[in-house]
Amino acid sequence: MGSKGFLLGLKITTQVKFSNHNLLIIGSGAWPRKINSIIQSNNKELNVSSIGARKFLSFSPETISQSIDNQNIWIATRPNLQIEILNKIATHNNKVIIEKPFATNIEELEVTINIFNQTSNRLYLSEPWKHSKIWAQEKNSISNDKNFQSIFINRGGPIERTYINPAWDWIQHDLGLVGELFSGHKEDISINLSWLKHNETLNISLALPDKFKIDMTVGYFPEKIGSWKINGKTKIDFINSGGLNDNPIYTMYEYVASENFQSRINEQIWLTNKIITLLNSKSL
Repeated sequence: MGSKGFLLGLKITTQVKFSNHNLLIIGSGAWPRKINSIIQSNNKELNVSSIGARKFLSFSPETISQSIDNQNIWIATRPNLQIEILNKIATHNNKVIIEKPFATNIEELEVTINIFNQTSNRLYLSEPWKHSKIWAQEKNSISNDKNFQSIFINRGGPIERTYINPAWDWIQHDLGLVGELFSGHKEDISINLSWLKHNETLNISLALPDKFKIDMTVGYFPEKIGSWKINGKTKIDFINSGGLNDNPIYTMYEYVASENFQSRINEQIWLTNKIITLLNSKSL
């Protein structure tokens, strides 16, 4: 499809109630298709369009401006292409959801953070579990417990992407949640890192005196896992969390699309930035 045909496909058909914007998904493959399906099944009034990342990057500046006008944007592609797209649209003023992982090495991390600090867009790192009922419930319980808490987190799976270390692939899924628990104590935490399983799995140990000891194991696992064990009991199982009538992906999108949305991208990534920088400096 040429750029003209693509632009015709972006015409508004019905206005969504919580926003006067439509959604443009940039990316191809299973995950962008799943996003599209979830959003459209929950809001049939919203016009959702999709385009491949490389196709989008081939557009002229004028065509890009036209294609993203009056659009919320969800970039769902690998980090290097995501960086290129963010640079292409840096002078615009759209709400933009970006995907994890947003970097696969320290160089990409530094470039991405530089974009975050200079772009005119309002960015949000995709963290659906922050908008889940299970996290709201357990975060409240953890935060209100005045006793010392020991938390063990396992996150990972069997899928190994050729362009990224499994630990880098999975590390950002829980660091945003952990970062919320440490909010207000950023300079008080201690961090220790160690590689396991031929550098396919990373152990992250975080401690806040008299409050938390959190041990995270992220990366390769023979089966998909996403669990939090708190004081010896499994309290959160993100993989098997059915029965809560929950749809965090759509709930997250609703928040970004709402008039109440405020971009706090650097607050979202502060712990990821800290750990990846430490990981690089230690050359573990």
